[in-house]
Amino acid sequence: MIRRHGLSHARRDFGTACAAALLLTAAFAVWIGLRIDGIQVTEAVDDLGEGAAALIAALACAAAALRHKGRMRVAWALLGSGAAAWAIGEGIWSYIEVIRGQQVPFPSLADAGYLAAVPLVVAGIAVFPGRHRTASRAAFLLDGAIIAGALLIISWSTLLGALYRAASTATLSTALGLAYPISDVAIAVMALMLVSRTARTIRLPLLLVAAGLFANLLSDSAFAYLTTTKAYGPAQLIDTGWIAGYLLIGLGAFFATLVPKSALKADDQPPGRWSLVLPYLPVAIAAAVTLARNTSGSPDMFLFWGMMGVAGLVLVRQFIVLWDNLSLNQKLEAQAAALRDTETNFRSLVQNSGDVVVLADAAGTMRFLSTSIDRFFAYNPTELVGQPFVELLHPSDRPTFEGGVQKALAASAHPISASCRVRHKLGSWTHCEITITNMLHQSTLQALVLNIRDVTDRKEMEERLAHVAAHDPVTSLPNRITFRNEADAALERSQPGRGIAVLALDIDDFKVVNDALGQRAGDDLLGMIGGRLSKIVRPGDMVARIGADEFAVLMTMVAHEDQPVRLAERIFEHFRAPFRVEEREVGLRLSAGIAAQTRPEDTAETLMRNADIALNAAKSGGKGRWVQYAPEQHASVSDRMEMEVDLAHAIERRQLVLHYQPAVRIADGAILGFEAFVRWSHPRRGMVSPADFIPLADETGLIVPLQRWVVAQACADGRQWQLGYPVASGLTMSVNVSQRGLAYPGLVADVTQACAAAGFDPLHLVLELTQGATLKGKETMDRLIELHQRGVKLALDDFGADSAPLSALRDLPVDIVKLDHSFVARMTSSPTDATVARAVIDLGNTLGMMTMADGIERKEQLAALERIGCTAGQGYYLSRPLPASGIERLLADCTEEGGILRLPSTWSAPGRGPPFPP
Repeated sequence: MIRRHGLSHARRDFGTACAAALLLTAAFAVWIGLRIDGIQVTEAVDDLGEGAAALIAALACAAAALRHKGRMRVAWALLGSGAAAWAIGEGIWSYIEVIRGQQVPFPSLADAGYLAAVPLVVAGIAVFPGRHRTASRAAFLLDGAIIAGALLIISWSTLLGALYRAASTATLSTALGLAYPISDVAIAVMALMLVSRTARTIRLPLLLVAAGLFANLLSDSAFAYLTTTKAYGPAQLIDTGWIAGYLLIGLGAFFATLVPKSALKADDQPPGRWSLVLPYLPVAIAAAVTLARNTSGSPDMFLFWGMMGVAGLVLVRQFIVLWDNLSLNQKLEAQAAALRDTETNFRSLVQNSGDVVVLADAAGTMRFLSTSIDRFFAYNPTELVGQPFVELLHPSDRPTFEGGVQKALAASAHPISASCRVRHKLGSWTHCEITITNMLHQSTLQALVLNIRDVTDRKEMEERLAHVAAHDPVTSLPNRITFRNEADAALERSQPGRGIAVLALDIDDFKVVNDALGQRAGDDLLGMIGGRLSKIVRPGDMVARIGADEFAVLMTMVAHEDQPVRLAERIFEHFRAPFRVEEREVGLRLSAGIAAQTRPEDTAETLMRNADIALNAAKSGGKGRWVQYAPEQHASVSDRMEMEVDLAHAIERRQLVLHYQPAVRIADGAILGFEAFVRWSHPRRGMVSPADFIPLADETGLIVPLQRWVVAQACADGRQWQLGYPVASGLTMSVNVSQRGLAYPGLVADVTQACAAAGFDPLHLVLELTQGATLKGKETMDRLIELHQRGVKLALDDFGADSAPLSALRDLPVDIVKLDHSFVARMTSSPTDATVARAVIDLGNTLGMMTMADGIERKEQLAALERIGCTAGQGYYLSRPLPASGIERLLADCTEEGGILRLPSTWSAPGRGPPFPP
């Protein structure tokens, strides 16, 4: 890992340090050689320079130790300690020579520092990581012993012997004199072995360290020789060796600091040739020196026996080399056998694999094919060798494969997959997945590896799943998602003046077919409908099933505005013919909505929405018809949606109010009760008519909370009037109940809760069953009977209009029959309506029910009703609906006679006289 300066910065910093070391060494040598400023200054420069160089080396080694871990840290720390010990010795030498101005004796205390550096340096060199094999370690130790012996012989013949023979009788002086050359021999041996065994990744810094140690060795040897012969003087040129040596050691440590190797792997690589020759070079020199000395004069027994010992070590070393080679050969044979077994297994695996394996060169030329290609594609493996692989691929798939090859060439050893069709020898095409792996960089293969797998079954399964996801399972027609996607695609292809159109079709009352014939027959009929529609449309157009009984037709090109209409007419014409299902003929009616593209920005979703809006308009208009979309239809739908949201908020925020219309006994004008009418005071629309929001509430289900509030508020107001006017305690309160309200299971609970909360007696509450409220279903009938048992009265509203249920008079405990206002309006001008009105009144009276007329707006109507025996009535002639405050004023103005309240003689509807004059 390069430190933060980066590799280029590290090299630049190291180059600067090398230049500085070279300049310092050269300057030191020049100063010493020229003795600038005299001998005393030169001696000071000499001593202090050597100490500074050793201290620099010690600091650099300490920095390298901090940057490394493990054995490298220990090794650099020991080297730094050795340099520091030598610097201490040099400091003592400088103190004696420079500070005290005395000649340094031999031996002196400085020698302790110099010699203490030797074991620290030797230990540091031994700790540096190198080869870890046992045989290499033994060879390393023998090499060190051989080199040490040879160097000892060379040193004895050149320096050590002379020192020994010239030594004085002083034992310490002699020992120290011999210690320097012997320690130099040890350091030289360790330095040579260090270079030979060092891992390649850290060879440069350790080469610098070895060079520094050899420079120190030369200076130490010269110092020992000159000191022993009394020839060493102050400021010698040999001192430059120590400067250069320690600066080289410092450079090695500095480089290791710039490029730290915190985790080194063992160097198990075989040694180089020069490493093999290294132990024998000093042996050859030692042998030559021994031969020369023993033949030119008297024999030197130390040289002779020393050479014999070195020769014995060489023989042992050769035996170890032979043993190491034998072990390596055995390991190599074992690896070769394992490789052969692996190759055999791999070949068997490839030949019997479920995939076809092809080896090709970078150009795609096939070099090898597994035998499984015969099984899958009927080719002989050898007949395709040398041919381009792309010739086996479908022409339209070749660019896909070639793109995959380019990706594989760019991403070595990273598998790239491509789906292609491969030609069978018989000419058919097989869907395959080809995995391309670039193994061109591997010496064993040097090829592109193509794994070919037959994925025909998977492809068919994917196609089946895609078809299922895109089509309706009952009719096999495209589904809504596919229809919308195809519409979007058609819109992209459309041109000005040639747009598209969408027809939304709905089978009217299809639920009746399912109920009558069953679900299976209904599904069969849906399939027939889809088939008939598909035969009607043009080629290129699409028919889809988009809902339970909803279909859609996409016209992909509309050149004339009337084309969608003509298609709708053609569909309606063909659907006049019945379908035959389970031996029965079934006639169907359709409703259709047509939406054509009118703007370039129209989308499939917009057209489908517009067609659906037009379809709803067709169904609302009576079914069995088609309607073209118009923008006002969307506005109507948007308005309806907005009103639905506003109505829900109105119920929550109490924006609704109740108006009450009195019901009056016709004979004497006595007030019998009130009917509650809900009004909506919209913050923007103003007062909204009940005809606009009651049907909406009934369709959306909001009628349930609305009805709950109306009953509760009407009971509360009625109870308030009873308390304010005790004579009015018998007045009734009528509330209309719709079909959705009757079907609500909680109706009984809501009515009971409203009466209890207001303290209103259920005997005075009347539930009016409106014209739209059908009385079918046992649950509905039971619910009404239960309410009547609790005291609630039941009234049939709008009786006589449309299909008023006469059976309700028989099945329900009806208390009041209300004549529809249409008969009241025409009874004075139409004898038929008068006759029907009389029949209804007579029927109610006969059954003991109260008869009441609704919609009395003229005096003659009131008189006619009285003549036919109608009990009560209500209408604008008597009183328009009033808010609660208006009812309170009305009650305050009423006259009390015999425990009843009569409309006041001054009361009259606007523009009319009083209905009951005094």
